Amino acid sequence: MEKKDEIVQYFVVNKELEMSAPKLAAQIAHVATIMTLKYQNEEDFQKWINGSQTKILLGGKETQLNKLIEQGFDFIIDEGRTEIPKNSLTVVGLKPMLKSEAQQYIKRLRLYR
Repeated sequence: MEKKDEIVQYFVVNKELEMSAPKLAAQIAHVATIMTLKYQNEEDFQKWINGSQTKILLGGKETQLNKLIEQGFDFIIDEGRTEIPKNSLTVVGLKPMLKSEAQQYIKRLRLYR
């Protein structure tokens, strides 16, 4: 497997929300935990977990995150206990997959900054 087509995991953050770094980290941890439990026995997950464990953080508008949810990806809805409104869509996680496979889902998204 070439480096450019390695197995990676993408997280897409709702950039319309103003989350602090700790809040953002917690939201990503929530979806990562769910996906670990859900996909831990899949071959690509095993290759990824035993390899580089590359994670890429992207930003998108809520409409873009909703399109990913419609395609079956995992997501987190915040309970509103701290800094953002209840029922806010914070992050969508894509299970570990080849970069080339993920492009169909994330091609219009940019790195989160």
